[in-house]
Amino acid sequence: MIDNYRIRKIGDKYFLSTDDGSSIILNISELKQIKKETVPDNLKKKLLDKEIITKNISKKIDNLRKRNDFLFQGTSLHVIVLTKRCNMSCVYCHAGRENESKKELDMDLNTAKKTVDFIFQSPSNKITIEFQGGEPLLNWSVLKFIVEYAHELNDTIGKDLQIDLVTNMGLMDEEKMDYLIEKNVGVCTSLDGPKELHDKNRVHNKSNYEEVIYWIKKFNDEYIKRDIDSQINALVTITKNSLKYSKEIIDEYAKLGLNMVHLRFLNNLGFAKSAWEKISYTPEEFIGFWNKSIDYIQINKINMIERGYNIIQAKLKNKKDPNYLEMRSPCGAVIGQLAYDYNGLIYTCDEARMLNEDLFHIGNVNQEFAQVVTCDKACSIVNSSINDQFICDTCAYKPYCGVCPVCNYSEQGNIIGKITQTSRCKIYMSQFDRVVKETFIKHNS
Repeated sequence: MIDNYRIRKIGDKYFLSTDDGSSIILNISELKQIKKETVPDNLKKKLLDKEIITKNISKKIDNLRKRNDFLFQGTSLHVIVLTKRCNMSCVYCHAGRENESKKELDMDLNTAKKTVDFIFQSPSNKITIEFQGGEPLLNWSVLKFIVEYAHELNDTIGKDLQIDLVTNMGLMDEEKMDYLIEKNVGVCTSLDGPKELHDKNRVHNKSNYEEVIYWIKKFNDEYIKRDIDSQINALVTITKNSLKYSKEIIDEYAKLGLNMVHLRFLNNLGFAKSAWEKISYTPEEFIGFWNKSIDYIQINKINMIERGYNIIQAKLKNKKDPNYLEMRSPCGAVIGQLAYDYNGLIYTCDEARMLNEDLFHIGNVNQEFAQVVTCDKACSIVNSSINDQFICDTCAYKPYCGVCPVCNYSEQGNIIGKITQTSRCKIYMSQFDRVVKETFIKHNS
C-alpha cells in the first residue's frame, strides 16, 4: 500500500518516511496495521494527510522533484583559494596552511581572471564566490581584482552574484573593512568561544580573540550606521578542548548579538591529522556536548539558532530541501560547488582540495566548464555520494541525509565507505533522533 517506506523506533514511537521526504509518527498498533496492510479508515486519513499515500501520483512526483530541486540548478558555490599562506597556526586547520613568507603560493592575476571566466560558465543563475585560504587577506590585491572583475563581467551576464570572504581578522583594517562593505562582500570569521578556548585553538602571535571580537563589533556597528541589513557570520569548530564549554560558547555568541551558532564537529583533514590524538573525541562525546548546548539554549530561551539543528528540522518539515551541500544526496561535490586552488587546479569541493589527492582533482581553469564537470573523475565522485547504493537505503533518515566521499576517504581510505562505522553517520543519526523527537513526537503527545 505504501511504496518503499522506512521506519526508525524512537522511544515508544515509530518515525516512518518515504522517498519523497513525507513522514509520519506512528504507535506500535498503527505500524502493525500498515505492515499487515489492514489499514482502518482513520489511519488511512492520517496517512493521506501526511502524504504517505496519495490518490494523485503526480503529487508524489512533484514532491520528489521539490526534494531534489538542487539537481537542476547547476554549480553555484565557487571557493577560491587566494593563497596557501596563513598568519596563524590553528590546531585543527583543515586547509594545510603554509608559512607567510611563501608568496609563490599566492594566486596571480592571470589565474584569477581565468578562474572568474571559468566560474561564469556555470549554468547556475546564482553564483557565490567565496574567498578561502590560507588567509585570503594576505593576497588583498588579487581579492580586489576578483571582486571588481566579477561584477564587471556580471553586468553583461546578469546572474545573482554574491561574494563572501572567510577571514581570521588578523590582518583586517579600516581601509579593508570600508572596501568590503562598499562592495557588499559578506564577511565570515571564526570564533571558538571565550578567550581562553579561542586562543588555545587558534594560535597566533597575539590574542586572535581580541582581534575577532573587535572586528565583529566594528563591522556590525558599521552595518547599522550605514543602514545595511547585514551581520558578520562566525564559525565555531569543536575540539576536545571545547567539550567543557557548552554554556560559555553560546554565551559568547549571544553577548555579541549573533543569533546563529553552528556547532561543527571536526574533520580529519589537513593539519588536523597531525594533531588528531590531542584534539579529537568520540561521536558520543560530541553528541553529549551538542545536547548540553541545545538544552542550554532551550531551557534559558536564548535567542539563538543552532544551525545544524535548524537544517535538520528544515529538511524534515519542508518539501523543498534547504540545500546544505554536506547533507544531501548526491552531495555538493561538482554539481553544487567547486574549489579553485591558487594555481588554477580545480577540485570537486573545498574539503577535497584540503586532501591534496589527485583522486579529487578534476581539471584546471584553462579548460571548458562542461569538460571539467563531466570528466570521469567528477562523475565518479558524484556517484559515490548517492546514498541509494549504501546501507543508507534502509535508513528512515535517507531522504534528508547524505554521504561525503572526502570524509570516507580520509577516515577509511576509500570514497565508498562503511557508512555506519563513520563518526559522521553516528553523529547525524543522534541529531536526527533529537530533532524528530522534539519537532514531531512531543508535538503530537
